[in-house]
Amino acid sequence: MDIALAEIVEEGRRAGLVLEWDPVANPRIAAIVPVQSAGPGTLVFLDRADLVDCVGGQAPAAVVTTPRLRSALLERGCGSSIVVTPNVPLAHAWIRQRHAGRDYDAAGWDGPVHPSAVVHPTVRLGPGVRVEPRAVIGRDARIGARTRILAGAVVEHDVEIGEDCIVHPGAVIGYGCRLGSQVHVGAGSVIGSEGFGFAQDAARRSHPIPQTGIVVVGDRVRIGANNCIDRATYGETRIGAGTKFDNLCHVAHNVEIGQDCLLTAMFCIAGSSRVGNRVIASGQAGIIDHVSVCDDVVLVHRAGVVKDIDQPGMHAALPAQPFDDYLRNTAAARSGADTRRRVAALERATARTSAAAHQGIDGARREAAREDLVERTTAEPEVIAQHALEQPVE
Repeated sequence: MDIALAEIVEEGRRAGLVLEWDPVANPRIAAIVPVQSAGPGTLVFLDRADLVDCVGGQAPAAVVTTPRLRSALLERGCGSSIVVTPNVPLAHAWIRQRHAGRDYDAAGWDGPVHPSAVVHPTVRLGPGVRVEPRAVIGRDARIGARTRILAGAVVEHDVEIGEDCIVHPGAVIGYGCRLGSQVHVGAGSVIGSEGFGFAQDAARRSHPIPQTGIVVVGDRVRIGANNCIDRATYGETRIGAGTKFDNLCHVAHNVEIGQDCLLTAMFCIAGSSRVGNRVIASGQAGIIDHVSVCDDVVLVHRAGVVKDIDQPGMHAALPAQPFDDYLRNTAAARSGADTRRRVAALERATARTSAAAHQGIDGARREAAREDLVERTTAEPEVIAQHALEQPVE
């Protein structure tokens, strides 16, 4: 990497990511590195106040930071060229994508189509397409400009893939499926795998229902490693534009997922369910079949969705519940053992009080009977003999 900072800044300004920069100093940037590795010729991104002193001591060529942290750097006499942005993480993503992302040409394979690749003669490859060793592309597939099919990937017949896509090693794009532009499919992922649909007879034997639909993936979708997205029974399983999947996720047949969702590892959604736009799911979240999740929902703490969610907000646990309810219920569960001990102690105390009360009543009755007996025996001596006969034998 060897580029003038002014070139990076001008690109960022056009994208609305640069608020301020002093062009007097225009260093050349040799590398983009983390703050802790900063040094001469490097560019770093600073969005934490506790790292200001670290940046000052390392003296990078340029710092991309916030207006507040710019002031802190100047107070410490930082001599680096400071670029001010309203959103450091977004600037980080945007600049690194363009200037410090993966160099796929570094693999060094012969091309544009490697001799060991198997490409059907009816395939249409756009300008700049690269096909690496042992890749297979089936009949009538269409591959858009600058897309890369990496080593060992399989693209079955009648597939459509847009421009600037990456299909990583060992991935499979099933027949008839359609991918938009700027889609990344991770290693080992299968797009258009057989949907899980069976009918059972009286003996509980399962008979497969052919799954002959397709998967449609929108633009800018990222599918991590070892994902499975099942094809629909008849129509389409759909993934909306801008949605990002982590590794090890599963999407069942007939599912529709909206735009710009973030779905992390082991997310699983069962057949024919619907997810809205901008939904976030943390690790191991699950959604059962035939339910809907509205826009702007966040699923956390292994949320298990068993019925429709029609209100935006955070939901957690199984069954999924609004996050505030989840916190209250969790607090109550944590104090459950102590509550049981206190209730048991209260029950014992109540029993003792009740027994004492009963003993007091019985004692008063016996004392009253004794006084009555004394009065009667004083007046009637024959009562003594009768009373003795009425006493039980010990």
